[in-house]
Amino acid sequence: MIFNSLLNILFSPILGLPSYLAIFIISLFFTSIMVYVNKKFLWTKEVKELQKKMKEIEKKIDELKKAKKKSEKTLMKLLEKQSEYMSKYMQHAMKPLLISIVIAIIIIPWLNENYKNATIFIIPSFIPLIGGLRLTWIWWYIICSLTLSLIGKILVEGRK
Repeated sequence: MIFNSLLNILFSPILGLPSYLAIFIISLFFTSIMVYVNKKFLWTKEVKELQKKMKEIEKKIDELKKAKKKSEKTLMKLLEKQSEYMSKYMQHAMKPLLISIVIAIIIIPWLNENYKNATIFIIPSFIPLIGGLRLTWIWWYIICSLTLSLIGKILVEGRK
C-alpha cells in the first residue's frame, strides 16, 4: 500500500527506536493531530452553547413530564428545538470522527505491519490479576493515545 511506504519513509528515524518508544512517539503525533482537529471543530464556543441549550431543553422537558402537564404544543416545540440542536451538534461532531477514522484506516495496518508479533511491554508480575501480561502494539498504542488525548484536552481546555 502506498501509505505504508510513505509512512515508512516519514517515520524511518523513529522506527529505529525501541518499539515502546516508537509507538509512543507515533501515538503522540497522531493524537496531537486529533486534539487539534477536536479543538477546531468540537471544543468551540458554538458547540458548548449548543450543549448548554440542549441541557436546558432537557430540563424543561423533564419539568413538563414531572408536572404532568398535558401541553402537547409546548412539549412538541421543545422536542423540535432539541432535535434541531442535536442535528447541529452532530454536524460538528462528524468532522473529527471522519478524520479519526481516516487516520485509523491508514495507521493501524501500517503499525500492524511493522510490529505484528512484537511484545511491546510486559506488566510487572507484582501487580495483582494482570501481572506478567504481555501487551502487543495495539494495546500500547491505545494506552498512549487515550492518555495523551486526555492530557491534550486538559491543556486545551485549561488555556481558556
